[in-house]
Amino acid sequence: MISKRIEEIINLLDRCNTLADIGCDHGYVAVEAIKREVAKKVFAVDINLKPLLKAKELSKKENVDNKIEFLLGNGFDPIEEEVGEAVIAGMGAENICDILSRAKDRISNTTLILQPMKDVELLRKWLFENGFDILKERVIKDKNRFYVIIKSCYLPERISFSDKDIYIGRHIVDRREETYEFLLKMKEKMEKIINMKKKSFIDTLHEEKILTMIEEELKKW
Repeated sequence: MISKRIEEIINLLDRCNTLADIGCDHGYVAVEAIKREVAKKVFAVDINLKPLLKAKELSKKENVDNKIEFLLGNGFDPIEEEVGEAVIAGMGAENICDILSRAKDRISNTTLILQPMKDVELLRKWLFENGFDILKERVIKDKNRFYVIIKSCYLPERISFSDKDIYIGRHIVDRREETYEFLLKMKEKMEKIINMKKKSFIDTLHEEKILTMIEEELKKW
């Protein structure tokens, strides 16, 4: 049985001919995408051989290995053709941004499903500044941990965005209980950072600005 996090990633995918699962780990996304006929073909890519072999093993077990191409390499580098959709999940936002930066000229027609393990604001900022709009965001609580999952695509026109879009999320406030809990956790974290900085006589203007945005959102519930 796949996790709630993987389930939500699959649910955000559109039907496509080719899907890239970047940093495929054990291959759950790649295998499920084929099983559910979300994609006709998947490129499963990982920088390490061990998880790639585990993904291949799973694909054989589920009888879908003939529709998945397993590639050892970094990001989109080993993929030689354009893909309709791509999933990059389970790594830090900085790594995701680095992968997207190297492939920027190749993914203008690719819909992206991105799930950073930390620093989601860095990813949002990179997307907006590089012409990628955020179409959807979901907050998922899985085994007592929160995950933000982003659906994004490139737009030729200039995208306008605010600090709130970066730090809170443009589409994240969907009135779901998980989202509310996530905002409360963000508030608690920001308050701790502010208190720590004040004890060290460090300026907290930036953190207080974010805290105000969070509190304004919470009032809308």
